[in-house]
Amino acid sequence: MSFPKSFGILLYPRFELLDAAGPLEALICLSRREGFKDMRLSVISETMDPVSVGQNSSDANINTFANAIRLMPTHTLDTAPPLDVLIVPGGIGSIDFERSDTPHHVDKYVDFVRRAYRGEDERQPLKYLISVCNGAMLLAKAGVLDGHRVTTTKDLWHLIPPLGPKSHWIARARWHHSDNIWTTSGVSAGVDGTLAWMESLVGHETVESVVNTMEWIRAEEADNDPFAKVFGAQDVPPKA
Repeated sequence: MSFPKSFGILLYPRFELLDAAGPLEALICLSRREGFKDMRLSVISETMDPVSVGQNSSDANINTFANAIRLMPTHTLDTAPPLDVLIVPGGIGSIDFERSDTPHHVDKYVDFVRRAYRGEDERQPLKYLISVCNGAMLLAKAGVLDGHRVTTTKDLWHLIPPLGPKSHWIARARWHHSDNIWTTSGVSAGVDGTLAWMESLVGHETVESVVNTMEWIRAEEADNDPFAKVFGAQDVPPKA
């Protein structure tokens, strides 16, 4: 199978920076190598406005340090091009999906994930779907994790598995893949999961060259996430 060409990353207000930047750095390093220079990236959000790691607000409780960090979309949810791979980062913003007063309601992003994965609205179905940290919340709400073995951040283990009662949530997984869906544990695990996904397609030697370029100390055991013990996470089987 040829390596995917068209990548998308889904950004919403208060996304977690490393959830997005970590996998993208690995992909950037790969895209500089011969045979991969035709890779394309779309940065997708609800509007074309800059997307802040914080939140544009006068609320004194909002982290103004994070507000300074913003990424520019290339496409909206409505104008996104056909994609081979969609990366869905986590972040505080994805926890707000039930708040009707959220300026950028996350349900719109959930709907995009569903449509993109299934190939609705005359879209081509995704070849791969990758979630990082609590980005799995959007996948669970979209229903695309039903019947799959998956994982997510252990810090929010009490919150996320109930959103996907038809999935088997694996506590000790640093990352896990089921068919064409790859889910990772919290934040930095997104890099390890992306590297593992990459290796499944291009082999160990190429990925090792990416790892060395990044000077990344890689976790290579998919089923050995030390943070499961830290947060007391236990497997959550699907409900009958």
